Amino acid sequence: MSRTDIRVLAGLTALSIVILALVGHFAPQPTADTPLYVRIVGFPAMLAEPRSPLYGWLAAALSLGGTSYVAVPAFQIATYLAAVWFLVAQLRRYGLSAVAALSVGAALLFANALLVDAHWVHPELLSITCALVAVAATIALAHAEPRRWAWLVACAATGCAYILRPSFLPLVVALPALYIMLRAIRGDALRLSRAAAIFTVVVAPFLGIATVRAATVGDFNIVSFGGFAMSGLATLILSDDTIARLPDDVKPFAAQALAARRAGENAGQFIGIPRNAANERSFYSAALGYFDVLARTHDDMLFDIIINTKGPDESWVDFNRRMMRYAFAVVRASPERYAAWVVGGSARVVGRALVINLPCALAIVAIALVWPWHLLVRRRIGVAPVARVDVPVMAVLAILWFIGGGVLTILMSAPSIRYVETASVLVAPVFIYWAALLACPRLSASKPPAS
Repeated sequence: MSRTDIRVLAGLTALSIVILALVGHFAPQPTADTPLYVRIVGFPAMLAEPRSPLYGWLAAALSLGGTSYVAVPAFQIATYLAAVWFLVAQLRRYGLSAVAALSVGAALLFANALLVDAHWVHPELLSITCALVAVAATIALAHAEPRRWAWLVACAATGCAYILRPSFLPLVVALPALYIMLRAIRGDALRLSRAAAIFTVVVAPFLGIATVRAATVGDFNIVSFGGFAMSGLATLILSDDTIARLPDDVKPFAAQALAARRAGENAGQFIGIPRNAANERSFYSAALGYFDVLARTHDDMLFDIIINTKGPDESWVDFNRRMMRYAFAVVRASPERYAAWVVGGSARVVGRALVINLPCALAIVAIALVWPWHLLVRRRIGVAPVARVDVPVMAVLAILWFIGGGVLTILMSAPSIRYVETASVLVAPVFIYWAALLACPRLSASKPPAS
């Protein structure tokens, strides 16, 4: 990075830190999930826990074995900021212009995930940090002669990202795809063998942990949680017709879950399906037009209904496996309802990623204000891009980041605000880039560094 890049990024970083300090986000804030994440048990029992012990070990180390967690927010913020600098540096080295790379930095430094979640005693922000480092390492691997450290960093960072937050598992596909796209955008030879090597490196931690868990607790996965998580949406899409199409061994449990949901709805404990314009209660109408109703009820299904069905002598691994069978059976029996769920969840993510994403919303407002003046006063319809690779790279980053960290939250759960914030951290750069060039056209005269 040039000295100007460093000065601008340092100024943005300082402003971000000031905002975090003013809102009190250097003080730890436990969440409802904190006890599960910080619970520490010995080997091999830890392999049967619903959460990975990694975050608990880290939190305990930062708290010197106590439970104050006072150093946790500062550590999470510092490592996140370091990851942002690392990513911006790699983007500049790849060939992005200063305004494009700094647009990525600005989007990340003022992302909701940082400004809202930084002080949580929860692995959300730390998993984002690890994923950003993995993306930066993959960009480094896109060079003709990548540095050896990039392989190790890609492996460790990707592994930590999906160990801390298993919904980042699709990174093992997204990162090789990112490498291929970066090579293609710059016109380089694709070198598919290196893409295969990247896949092998980033999937290695999963294979190692899953193999140990399979041999120890009989479950080949990073953690036993997906079945329980997916049982929430399964319970919400249940209907009498769905139950009739289920396998015989699943029908009794599904009928029990549906009865409990309806009882809660009738008692006002859960939000029921609202009536549509035809005065009918339609799941499809709710999923496609009022998905927030389902999202707000999703956790009620998990923690007021499903969790209570775990048998007293049933291990968590067995319970999760049973819930996975239940959830998959419901999806197979009602593929049209599941499709409506996916479409509605996707619409929720896209809408919130643009409207409630602070840096993105501010950039869009700036564009709306500056573009008419740009058109009427300067007589220009658009702006000349700084470099040919700028917009394609930012678009690819946004899409593959969503695939790597957001798609599973739609397919297996309800995309809560926290999930949307994580999935959308790289949506804003292209809008910030556009706004910056509209506001200051001379930026388009700058040149990207030699790659």
